[in-house]
Amino acid sequence: METYNARLAPRFSQLLAQREAELRTILHASDNLSDETGGAEQHEVVDFKDVATGQTLARVDDIKVEHAAQELQNVLDARRRLQDQSYGFCMRCGEAIDLRRLVALPAAPFCASCQAEYEHGQRLAMRR
Repeated sequence: METYNARLAPRFSQLLAQREAELRTILHASDNLSDETGGAEQHEVVDFKDVATGQTLARVDDIKVEHAAQELQNVLDARRRLQDQSYGFCMRCGEAIDLRRLVALPAAPFCASCQAEYEHGQRLAMRR
């Protein structure tokens, strides 16, 4: 397994900065959209399908914003780990994260096996 090393820091710093900018753009666009629609007058709606479609699209947009905000936090955390030289190591078990995983998900805080355990725990918590 190939792992991260300090000579790759500039590459990953650039990847993380680029993703941070993308996420900030998404969140900024969402803020602007909610500002524009927040003051809109409510018109009487005749078609309940339109209402349901509108509510569904609004919920999807809310989920996208939540996901972008969480990913932005992960990116900021990864940039801090890059600075303090703990980047590339699993925050759960401390083992090196496979370089292929970091290339695909530069903000990944966990190795693949710890990520699977984390997601399994999240699913169990949601069921309760």
